[in-house]
Amino acid sequence: MNAQSQSGDLAEVYLQISPNILESFPKFRPPVALYRFDPAVAQVKKYHDAEARLAKERQEEVAEFANEGTLFLLRDDYRVYAQHLSKNLGLVLTEEDFTPQEVAEIFFIALRDRMNEFLEQPTEEPLRGLAKDLSILVEYLWIDPVRVERLTSSLHTEYDLAGHSVNTMFVGLALFTMVVRGKYERATLVSLALGLILHDLGMANVPRFILDKPQKFLRSDRDSVENHIDAGVSKLNRLKLRDPLVMQCVTQHHERVDGSGYPNRIMREGLTMPGRLCGLADAFCAIASIRPHREAKDFKQAALLLLKDGERFDPTLAKLLAVLVTKGVSEYLNQAA
Repeated sequence: MNAQSQSGDLAEVYLQISPNILESFPKFRPPVALYRFDPAVAQVKKYHDAEARLAKERQEEVAEFANEGTLFLLRDDYRVYAQHLSKNLGLVLTEEDFTPQEVAEIFFIALRDRMNEFLEQPTEEPLRGLAKDLSILVEYLWIDPVRVERLTSSLHTEYDLAGHSVNTMFVGLALFTMVVRGKYERATLVSLALGLILHDLGMANVPRFILDKPQKFLRSDRDSVENHIDAGVSKLNRLKLRDPLVMQCVTQHHERVDGSGYPNRIMREGLTMPGRLCGLADAFCAIASIRPHREAKDFKQAALLLLKDGERFDPTLAKLLAVLVTKGVSEYLNQAA
């Protein structure tokens, strides 16, 4: 019998470390403090400090505790733990002790870090690492599409390019799940996820001093920003990444239904669903994040602004976005069933 069955309160303070999780830790220096539940006295006590060297005999003891189900870490150490698990993302699919919110945070950290690696070195190897983690995310959502709702609750409002890319992907996948009512092909979701997270990859070419300006952009600044579409396409071509859904997200996320967008003034029927969806998710995440020239809007305010902008954004998607931030995916899918 493990510690959680001894006391329901333990789960609120501690997170159990399974043998699979323990095996992923550095052998000699665990990244978090280890705690052991002693059934004889029904108490949890610290067994080993974080980053302290773990002797071989104690490694064997720790392995035995994990097999018994009596090895734990503090939930207060969750951030450190999440950072570790983000490097071993597949474990999220096999472990059942995480809360949905913890899983969402692990996914955010993992995909933000993968995206940063790719932006710093946009070559095939970092792209493969990113695609691998996206496949794990898709598997997680394939098991239960409603899980996407938790992802959207983990959005980060501090702006950076990689974080914005992950935010946009989470919101875009949630909207797509609502559009198709949770029924989709895995391959489609993988391609869409990749397109959503890569939509702004050309922004890495825009000088940081322009993006950090506290005042409105000059025309030359705006030209530099608008050129990020061509820069993104060039990077996709160098990588021979020609998936139509990916290309549509990259090329059309600043196009608008009324033809007022850029770079090609595409409008109405010419604007694909991935382009519409990515454009709305991108705009929402930008409005809901802190930028040098303005404060962030809260999620409901941001969704309302886009809903009122019915000429530029797809009105059906904008309504779904409002439902997403007020009621959530699960209630919408239950009503649609």
